[in-house]
Amino acid sequence: MNQNNYTRLVNIQDFEQLIAYLHDEMDWPVRPENIEDIFFEYSSEDLGLDSKNAAKIQSIKRMRPLHVNQPWGIIFVEFDPKRLPIIALRRILNHFLEKQNRTIGTDDRKWKMEDLLFISNYGISGQRHITFAHFTAQNKRASKLKVIDWDERNTQLHLKHVHQQLTQYLAWPSDSDHDTWRKQWRKAFTTNYEHAIRTSKELSERLAELARRIRERIISALEIETESGDITRLMKSFQETLVHNLDNQQFADMVAQTITYGLLSARITSREDSSALELTNSLRTNPLLHELMMLFMNLDETGHELDFDELGVSEVQDFLSNTDMEPVIRDFGDKNPREDPVIHFYENFLAQYDKEQKVKRGVFYTPLPVVKYIVESIDVLLRKKFGLEDGLADTSSWGDVSLRNKDVIIPDGVTPETHFVQILDPATGTGTFLVEVIDRIHKTLQEKYKKSKFFRGGGIYFCMEQLCIETLATKVIWV
Repeated sequence: MNQNNYTRLVNIQDFEQLIAYLHDEMDWPVRPENIEDIFFEYSSEDLGLDSKNAAKIQSIKRMRPLHVNQPWGIIFVEFDPKRLPIIALRRILNHFLEKQNRTIGTDDRKWKMEDLLFISNYGISGQRHITFAHFTAQNKRASKLKVIDWDERNTQLHLKHVHQQLTQYLAWPSDSDHDTWRKQWRKAFTTNYEHAIRTSKELSERLAELARRIRERIISALEIETESGDITRLMKSFQETLVHNLDNQQFADMVAQTITYGLLSARITSREDSSALELTNSLRTNPLLHELMMLFMNLDETGHELDFDELGVSEVQDFLSNTDMEPVIRDFGDKNPREDPVIHFYENFLAQYDKEQKVKRGVFYTPLPVVKYIVESIDVLLRKKFGLEDGLADTSSWGDVSLRNKDVIIPDGVTPETHFVQILDPATGTGTFLVEVIDRIHKTLQEKYKKSKFFRGGGIYFCMEQLCIETLATKVIWV
């Protein structure tokens, strides 16, 4: 794609500029000077939209047929919000389909869901964006949404792919045969990136784009939903049980990052193309991430029903399914030898997703040798200075240590029964320090196991065939 095409694509701000692009680049038989004559207009009342949805809509137009055999209905919608309100778009779709037995607005032409193309314009002044959207029926109650969109933040690779999709598949067909036309346009919403992702940097860039898209759609949904909306109810449950002052932006960030990075972690772990559920089940070694993923995927009993297609999560799943992870893992390993990509890849991902947030949250990687040195030094210090035979794995209480060491005074607010060794990492990040601490504790327990298959600690008998989860849980505090 040459620079002129790139510049023109990202600078499209309104339907008039889009019509010119459709004519010049995609051979549509329509010109900007005729724009007022090519549309049927609808009011929100014509489609029976509720006032909350209607308030987000500036205009709803349907392009008049440009060919006698045209099988597609082409709907243009202008929205007020700075993000595409997917829920409002679905409401418009639903009303077009639900009114099939009577006239809608000024024309009674009807289409199957798969023969409707939605072109939306939205955003704040000076930053208006265009999105092409297409729905396909999954079953009697569900539809799947695929979108083609872009903005000035996208990589040149993404813009090149968008331009190819538009000019190759959504160009006006020379063959007016219905079936040929349908297959050509529908293919625009089923193709994936042709570029093979082979480096960790490329993977970070693409995942960051997809995560930002999920974040924006969640915020859009929260702006348009009522109090009983599924996403709104889920956020309220998080406010009640986790973070009381959680706002829309923070909640959207939480969901977008958890789902995107959770699926990536599972894909790296499994190294196989699997469904979202299968990938999530592979996260059993990370209980917190697994439970969050199960919650967001509506696999718990809360009654929430997040629409993965509506939020764009399916795009993450499709992308990861079509990515060969082996060369990506090799690339990561070459740059970060001896390090776990699931843990350390997050810094790269967050830098691409939101650099400002990375700095604000202090997500900076501590080299593994430094982490090992610090943890080993603390373990040695506990053994030598305080006489704790098991170092970080020691289960002695403050009372035990104060009896053996006269210099140790129990602090105010601490009971004699409280564990003396506790690990606090206030800037956990990817958990590098905590993983190394647990590894050090595990090695200590292994050494004790070699001496005796069963040993006593903290009033409980432990067997190395079963890792002492209870002891670790009382020692490691996740913040």
